[in-house]
Formats: sequence, C-alpha cells, structure tokens
Amino acid sequence: MSEWWRRLSAVVLGLCLWRPAAPAAPGSEDVKVELRREAVQRMLASATPYNIEVGGSLLKETLTFSDPRDLAFGDGRITFAVRCQGNPFPVDQILHPIFTLRRGNGGYRLVAESVLVSVPGFGRVDLKDFFAPVDIQSLLTQGLNLSGRPTMLEVKVEKIVLSRDIIDIAARLQLTPLTNR
Repeated sequence: MSEWWRRLSAVVLGLCLWRPAAPAAPGSEDVKVELRREAVQRMLASATPYNIEVGGSLLKETLTFSDPRDLAFGDGRITFAVRCQGNPFPVDQILHPIFTLRRGNGGYRLVAESVLVSVPGFGRVDLKDFFAPVDIQSLLTQGLNLSGRPTMLEVKVEKIVLSRDIIDIAARLQLTPLTNR
C-alpha cells in the first residue's frame, strides 16, 4: 500500500509544480502553489482500481477500491467516497475514508485516520494501518551544476492549507553547495 501512496504523493507534488498559483503577495515563501480539488479527484481516479489483501490463510480477503468521488477538503482533513468490493467474501460498500494533514518538525504528513469497512467473517475493520503515512517535506530535490560547482536545489514545504476547493502550498527555495568527493 505504501508504494501506491508514494506514487500518489509524487503525482500530487508533480501537479503542484505544473499548476502554480498566481503571483503571491510578499511573504516569507519563495513559491506558492495552488492545487485544485478537481486535479486531486482526477489523481484519485487514475490510481484506481486498487487492491489490498486483509487477513491470512483461510480468511484472506481481497478488497478492490474503485470509483472515487465526493472529494472534500477542510479542517486539516481530506475525505472522499470510494467503492469497495471484496473477494471471496461478498463485500460491496461505499467507504468514506478520512485522511488528516499533520504538521511535524520535518514538514507535513498525510495520515489515514479512518478507513472503515465491514467484511463477513472479520466484522468491522479499520484499514487505516494499510495506508502508510506520506511525508510531504519538499516539492522538489534536484542536483544542479552552477558554474562548475555541484549544488542541491530543494523546494521545501513551509505551509499547507486546505480550503474548501484548493490546497495552498507555500515553499522556500534552498540552494546547498555540495562538496566534491
């Protein structure tokens, strides 16, 4: 599951770089990025169908997620509806996962707060542990050669704000000279 989240976060960050916001008012950030709800909705749709396996040996269940819709942002949370179908046990439900954006010392982290599903033979299961947290610390890390001097360019995330229809990201450009080895 973590590979899917890594790919999703890479796509989100890539879209951020391709959809810059209008020039911002002066502030401490060097780069402002605006990610619209529709773009995130398309990313979720392109990442499905997605399968996970729960349980083990005789009680193994394959859950397939598809048809994400009703994406909403607010209060530091991202929610949406997604269809969940199971095999071999008959599961066909609409789930309403909740993901939380948390700020830490090293940046931001997108964490699954709740992904509840009812599976025959298992009961009600929270799948949140099947979704590894996604660290969002930088939008870009790139090695450069500036006048013959190797340098690392990093676009570090300073602030992420979820509003009703937009994710606003403020970032700083950081150039670090690299020593020759």
